[in-house]
Amino acid sequence: MTARPHDVTDLYLAPVALGLEHRLEEFADLPADEVAYRVILGSDREPRNASEREAALVETLTRGLELHGWHVSRHPRGLLVGHDNYALVLGLSANLVAYLNG
Repeated sequence: MTARPHDVTDLYLAPVALGLEHRLEEFADLPADEVAYRVILGSDREPRNASEREAALVETLTRGLELHGWHVSRHPRGLLVGHDNYALVLGLSANLVAYLNG
């Protein structure tokens, strides 16, 4: 069965996913201290534990992106981009996983 867009929000998946992929690519080769620094700048807070790091990273990666009704959250395999019954997981680079694990 082929999934088809049901509304305008569904049509925005590609630009949202591409925008997030571009942000992930910007972080992919950064050293750990630079990732931490950029997350602090991007979220306007200094995370103190794993859940705060997760929330701050998602906020940093989505800051300034128009999500068009899609939500972004952490998933065990990366970032979950979801809307209604649709979901897509974008992988995280090893340095971002290490940052999240502290």
